[in-house]
Amino acid sequence: MAKERLSSAPPPGAWAVIHCTRTDTYLLGKRSQAVNNGGLWNLFGGRIDRGEAPARALMRELAEEAGLRIKPKALRRISTIRHRKADDRELHYFLLEVERELSPRLNHEHSRYGWFKRRQLPSRFNLPTNLAIEHGLLDKGRR
Repeated sequence: MAKERLSSAPPPGAWAVIHCTRTDTYLLGKRSQAVNNGGLWNLFGGRIDRGEAPARALMRELAEEAGLRIKPKALRRISTIRHRKADDRELHYFLLEVERELSPRLNHEHSRYGWFKRRQLPSRFNLPTNLAIEHGLLDKGRR
């Protein structure tokens, strides 16, 4: 059972910019029609539960959505964005670098995934992913 969510204000969230260093590509998931924003591409991640640290929440979300089990030291915080326009939501972003393009085990929230070069990203993103792209967070994964 999920922990209690934060108050009526939109809950904060945590997302992973997953970057393959060998191919210089990024992992995105395509949201399934069974969830909100179906058909949109996104970074993996989601809501932070009450009392949960952003990195811990992201580790939970990665396990749930993509079957990825990672250690806290694998995540590097790259930014926190306070999005005030629509919902005054705090968004935490972390970099997860991998050496090879792995194949995530998707749950019902995603219908497919893809590895994309920075200049060849698909279109139609959810809000957290769009903000990450607009703020140049994918570029923080490049060496």
